Amino acid sequence: MTLDDSAFLKKEGVYDHLGKIVSRVIAEKPKDAYALVEVLSRLVKEPAAVPGAAEVTEEEVAALAEHVKKTRLLDKVPATEEKEPITVPCAVPDFVEEAEMFSWAGVGLGEAESYKIMCSMRNMATKVEGYSKIRFWGKVMGCDADYYVAEAARDGGGDADEGEDMDPPGSGVNAFTYFVTTDLTGAWVKLPDTKTREIVASRAIKRIVSGKPQARVVTHPFFDGKEEVLLRAMIARITADCTLCIKGVLMREDPEEPTSAIVDNADFVMPTPAALLSKDAWMHMAPHILNNGRTAHKDLPEEEEDPAAFKAAKEELENDPPKDVLRGLNEDGLSWVVKQAGDTSMYKNAIDGKVTSNAVTFVRSLSWPGAVCVAQKGSYANLYVGYGTKTGDPDFFPPAPPDVQDEPNDPGEAEEPQGEEQEAAAGDGEE
Repeated sequence: MTLDDSAFLKKEGVYDHLGKIVSRVIAEKPKDAYALVEVLSRLVKEPAAVPGAAEVTEEEVAALAEHVKKTRLLDKVPATEEKEPITVPCAVPDFVEEAEMFSWAGVGLGEAESYKIMCSMRNMATKVEGYSKIRFWGKVMGCDADYYVAEAARDGGGDADEGEDMDPPGSGVNAFTYFVTTDLTGAWVKLPDTKTREIVASRAIKRIVSGKPQARVVTHPFFDGKEEVLLRAMIARITADCTLCIKGVLMREDPEEPTSAIVDNADFVMPTPAALLSKDAWMHMAPHILNNGRTAHKDLPEEEEDPAAFKAAKEELENDPPKDVLRGLNEDGLSWVVKQAGDTSMYKNAIDGKVTSNAVTFVRSLSWPGAVCVAQKGSYANLYVGYGTKTGDPDFFPPAPPDVQDEPNDPGEAEEPQGEEQEAAAGDGEE
């Protein structure tokens, strides 16, 4: 091979191509390198296409920079303009510790997201007033965005909206105020108090939220309200059915009076892990919602003044009797499963002599997939992570009737042939 030939091969890149093939054979050491020369040549010549990154616009860069800026400020201690620390005015449980318990139950949002939730609720607590405690209620997943939900305990009650059939603020389904956000670095939005007709209407539909509070709810039957109204009704139903505690944690102030106030039981002793595996060891701690959307029936009218109204109200009371707030799981008509994780051994504390266990016992709702209550070492917590739909509810939309068939084409009118034949036959007979 002459020098001119070598120069030509270098100019055309043949030498570099052969060198890459040899380097690949040495690196991979295939069993039959001679038979794979053509394949290796093609792989070297046409490497696997790496999908290129889509072009990023200036608006996307600015939005990402703003999000990063807010995220960095998320875990900073709330402070005034003079950089003085702000004291959080209400109790905010450490959700990171609760998330550790929920992880044993197979429910969780991850360490990073749990920390963001705790910081976001702490920052929100410094901006709202009139609440004694704010806890993370759960996450309602949607089509375009997910709702993070915070539950706030009011300091006092209030009056119901004039002309509306609803539980007054601070009682019943409106005992708590709920805040939602789709971005933990953004602002929390307060949901309106729910009304009885909204709860009744939400039971008749099954819809996954979109993540936009002001979006229209397009469904059948018709729902009168924006998505925030439907979301608030969902939260009320889930809270009433799935907020649990260990039996004995709460009690009536007067055990002989079923309507007395509910208080903490100072003499409560944590049951053993074996005892917690029974559904009898758990109970509800939120009022039951009746078929009419309220937590309690209205007072019966005077029979003498309005016999018809009295009879209707009495029949409603008999058909849908109210349930105690502190009711057992066997009395609610819902499906539950109780499981346990971790070390179930019993350990005696050398200091105070108390016997404890590291086991985590959790109760899952099969009626509301995503609702769970966990308990460990005397503490318990509730969480919901799901789509806000109940098992057994009606479908999203009833099936539409079949299409109406088109009318057939009109062939038009035609002369009757039988008449002509009869006339011709009559003419032949006359002849």
